[in-house]
Amino acid sequence: MGSMVTVTSWKYNASSRYLKIFYNNGSGELYHPVPQFIYNNLLRYPDKTVFVQKYLEYDLHFTRISIL
Repeated sequence: MGSMVTVTSWKYNASSRYLKIFYNNGSGELYHPVPQFIYNNLLRYPDKTVFVQKYLEYDLHFTRISIL
């Protein structure tokens, strides 16, 4: 069984609406444009990995770029 990739940290810039998500395997993703309320919901959500999978990864309103 492989190890699960989990969110370890995040950074948000309200003026540019960029959200960076970093994972335990060293990878990261950049999402844009992310409204402030989405970031606020991320902060309140108990499991950040589930939030990213549920609300960011497959949302067609955000551009997602992988960061290595």
